[in-house]
Amino acid sequence: MAAAGSCRHTSHMEIIFVFLEGNDGPWSSFYLRVGSPEQSVRVLVSTASPESMVVLSDYGCSNSVFSNAPSDCAVSRGTLFNANQSSSWDELGLFGINQNGVGLEANLGYSQRADFSLDTLSIGLTGPTLKNQTVAGIATPKPFYLGIFGLNPQPVNFTSLGNFSSPSYFTTLKDEGTIPSLSWSYTAGAKYRLKQVYAQLIFSGYDTSRFTANSVSFSMADDVTRDLVVYLQSISYSGSTSAILLSDPILIFIDSTDPNLWLPEAVCDAFEQAFGLTLDSESGLYLVNDTHNTELLNSNAQVTFRLSDVASGGDAVTITLPYDAFALTAQAPLVDNSSYYFPLKRAANSTQYTLGRAFLQEAYLSADYERGIFNVSACAWDENAEEHIVTISSKDSDSACSGNSCPSAGGSSDDSSSLSNGAVAGIAIAALVGVAILAAVLFFFIRRQRQKTAYKATLPETDVSVLSGPVHNAPPPPPESSDDSASQTRFWSPEAILNSVSDSNYGQSSSSGGNGNHEQSVDENGMELDGDGTQIQPVYHELDGSEVGK
Repeated sequence: MAAAGSCRHTSHMEIIFVFLEGNDGPWSSFYLRVGSPEQSVRVLVSTASPESMVVLSDYGCSNSVFSNAPSDCAVSRGTLFNANQSSSWDELGLFGINQNGVGLEANLGYSQRADFSLDTLSIGLTGPTLKNQTVAGIATPKPFYLGIFGLNPQPVNFTSLGNFSSPSYFTTLKDEGTIPSLSWSYTAGAKYRLKQVYAQLIFSGYDTSRFTANSVSFSMADDVTRDLVVYLQSISYSGSTSAILLSDPILIFIDSTDPNLWLPEAVCDAFEQAFGLTLDSESGLYLVNDTHNTELLNSNAQVTFRLSDVASGGDAVTITLPYDAFALTAQAPLVDNSSYYFPLKRAANSTQYTLGRAFLQEAYLSADYERGIFNVSACAWDENAEEHIVTISSKDSDSACSGNSCPSAGGSSDDSSSLSNGAVAGIAIAALVGVAILAAVLFFFIRRQRQKTAYKATLPETDVSVLSGPVHNAPPPPPESSDDSASQTRFWSPEAILNSVSDSNYGQSSSSGGNGNHEQSVDENGMELDGDGTQIQPVYHELDGSEVGK
């Protein structure tokens, strides 16, 4: 683990990662500050999610979700969040993260109920604070053991709350002028490289020292829940032997939410043969024992992925992963005893084809949502390289610049200048004076305009985002009354929320430690987070995760 980090920003904004953790990694995590007063939790990056998720303190380490919770449960799950201690927790209700095959990780079969709310959210230890951000509280250790921070710019829609729409944190940063463009760059980091290389996340920019530039540009797909799609033209293996693992091109989604490579069954068969893998039926993982893992490390085996924006021919970029990138560690509750595993999953159909977080250890991903393009580059591993961040400008500013002065996602930059140092200094001083005068004029103009419009009523514009964003499923109708209804907990069973969808509001407004007054489609007894019909008993943990008296 590294020393605590921070968030720094000028025109762009960089997030500093501070830990290596997770029960399927380890992976680089960073701090989110949630609620009022702030509570710090550690999360992973999800390039597909529009919302952030945190593990709830009442349930995240309880016996209801853990048959045998580890002694360091609270710490290992990134520190638990107590919603009852946040005065700004404005509860919306319990919803699934996807519905009817649509939404976050629906294609991969993810099923997750979460207690959604609006709350104050900050990134890093000193990063910007935004109010009324979508935060989802989770309990179960599967599919998310740690919380996540979402990078998808689409709003979160709640069909049962009158199509209430909540903008993403990323979009709000741009709308409030904190960052200049709706773009980001991310790489997952690699523990096995140099002296442990941590992940990097930059809003509105990219770091040229972290990748090898190429000329390939990818266009985003129309599906907003699976937008970063490329043609995977081939996969080749080299080690003790050599082999082609994939020869026919496929369309595949790049997504950091899941750690695995989800590939066609025939390709998985080829991986099994090349690496001597065997699927463990109990865990569903390709477990690798210590002896075999050492053999694979010594073989210097590696896998090369060829990516392009077209099915065949054309410009392409190759990303090579050494076996070290596949030698991940699985821990409880994925397995009873810690074990190496190979992050490979057999896709049931083409909608599951995914290059997950393991791939992004060796790939640098830059996404520009304003221009609808993204770039994938091979990571560069130079211990002496100095960080060089290039800002990605807004599409709206393109008309005011040209050529290399308008960088797009992941492009190359040219820092050369034909001006002398004296000329540059003179221009800089003149520009500062001009900016100061312009700022004063704008201040008085804007102030006067605000005074004019302070009492002027305008009709709201149509919320297009409600029509285009991912839709989260509505809670189920209230259960039939029974004699023991009074003893039920706040939460329903998983069958109820997965099998019943409604656009109506059945219950009254409720809150949990917050000030929410949203109309709820939640029964007064609420719903269930643990996945069972049993009552959830809150547990209380010290920082080291040990249980203390209530």
